[in-house]
Amino acid sequence: AEYFLIFLVIFIMMSFFYLVGVGLNKIRSISHPVLPFSVSGFSFGLMGIPLFSTVFGIENVGKLSILGVGNEFFIWLMLYPLMQVKFRKQKFSLKTAIEIIKSPIMLSIFLGIFFNIAGLGIWIQNNPIANGFYTTLEYLSNIATPLILIIIGFGLKFNKKYMRESMRFIVIRTIIILTIGYVFKYVLINPIMGSDKIFDYAYFTFLILPPPLSLSIFLGKSSTKEHEELASNTVVLGTVASIALFILFVLIK
Repeated sequence: AEYFLIFLVIFIMMSFFYLVGVGLNKIRSISHPVLPFSVSGFSFGLMGIPLFSTVFGIENVGKLSILGVGNEFFIWLMLYPLMQVKFRKQKFSLKTAIEIIKSPIMLSIFLGIFFNIAGLGIWIQNNPIANGFYTTLEYLSNIATPLILIIIGFGLKFNKKYMRESMRFIVIRTIIILTIGYVFKYVLINPIMGSDKIFDYAYFTFLILPPPLSLSIFLGKSSTKEHEELASNTVVLGTVASIALFILFVLIK
């Protein structure tokens, strides 16, 4: 029950990030169509899990995963469909909803939730064949993540032309997320989770993650080449800033 509540809180928090971005976008000096999409959503699977597990161990990744489910639901159910509405004037339809549900990420989440509710985790651990298959998937995931990062990283481009705008996005994003993120933590999350130092570390790691690595890809499909390159710049700078903050955090914690 507490994990479901955390999922709801994170989903609401992510939506709040986006709405604050929309509000700030009305300020002429910082207004830009990409701004609301750059301040919401995290590169959870491809950046968060590798960073966190490297320092705190794979056995503690569950603390971070609690936060990741709400993030993935927000990205696929809200963020990317809103891009279609914003840039392509495409209305949300049943076809769009089916495409979202059929995406590999969403299917994986639904399958994991089903396994959890059905109590199949214990059966998998006790069944030699099922456990062997699960172990194989774990090994494959360890190989797949670096390969995916290489492929996506190769597609990301850094253009000095968008340096100032990208830095502005990252500064605005960091201020919004850390401020609102910790208000949500103290008011809503702490009463649910209680005192847990590893969860606190996981939460900070979650908040400093860069925008989704696929942000530029989806903007490229929905918007202009300029917006795609700006998003790519923002993701690159965000990734560098995220790694630097994480290293600093580990050194001083």
